[in-house]
Amino acid sequence: MPSSDADETTQPKQRVTTVVLAGLAVCFVVLRLFSRKVKHVSLGSDDWTLIVGLIFVLVVAGINLACIEYGMGLHTSTLDPTQMPIFFKLIYAFEPLYITTVGIIKISVLLMYHRIFPVRMIKIAGSILATITIAWVISVDLVAIFQCNPIRKGYEPTIPGSCINLKGALVGNGVPNFVTDIIILALPARLIWRLQASTSQRLSIILVFLSGSFVVFASIYRFSLIFVFDPNDIAWTLADAQTWCVVETAAGVISACLPTIIPLIKACTKGLASTARSLSRTNPTQSASQGNGDVTTGSGGNFTLGELSSGNRASHLSNKAKGWTVIQTDVDGK
Repeated sequence: MPSSDADETTQPKQRVTTVVLAGLAVCFVVLRLFSRKVKHVSLGSDDWTLIVGLIFVLVVAGINLACIEYGMGLHTSTLDPTQMPIFFKLIYAFEPLYITTVGIIKISVLLMYHRIFPVRMIKIAGSILATITIAWVISVDLVAIFQCNPIRKGYEPTIPGSCINLKGALVGNGVPNFVTDIIILALPARLIWRLQASTSQRLSIILVFLSGSFVVFASIYRFSLIFVFDPNDIAWTLADAQTWCVVETAAGVISACLPTIIPLIKACTKGLASTARSLSRTNPTQSASQGNGDVTTGSGGNFTLGELSSGNRASHLSNKAKGWTVIQTDVDGK
């Protein structure tokens, strides 16, 4: 075997990236739950769904680390033949678990939108996107599981049989993935933009919800890595794409948590500001009372758009339903 192949490895990069992103996902979910506790709010369906999503992220990250342990990130020709059966079984299990993880996180985000924006437009669009997501997860999982005939050939490539074009299948499932990501991220933008608030306020709220744009970047970048996939050197050419699957799912969890931990950040900031004022021995001054154009945060740990109105037809009233802050609006004409 060529010495260059024996010396080449991306395993340290794959391992560090996997551990760091999985750790960050855990930290953000903990912050989300802590924010709920601080606000004395019980967990909602979106919280529980995201917790399930986090568990799947950790499983996917664990499988990726196991793949690295068994040779992912090295050239296939350099792998120990005795480890190859386990290596291929891990890869076979990875794809359906990754797809399921992505679907769970998308559903969690849509549930969060449904709670924060209980309006007709969000309900209908969210239901359609949820249906598309579930259908995509089921179809891609079935393709991943039944990619070979017999099924066993999917994780034992040396036995007789036939398989679908794996590279084509990976490309086929990647396009709807990042397209739905883009649509989900942009879903609340129209509703927020029509609020009667300053441009900077509207932009700040939209930017919080669009903080998940890194998920789209990760999904598209992972999609681009598929084109370098070579079935003859799976361990080397699939390493980056598989690790970016972990990056994408972990980033999805982090992005879903960001809108809910803003109140916690604001509370900490306010505490630091109060401490700074005390230390500087300056008398605190009362700020002007906030009017209809102010953006506040509610007890649910999410944005409360106060009593901002959208055009002449919409009024936004902050209220609480079962402990959650919601926004009522007729912006879409009901």
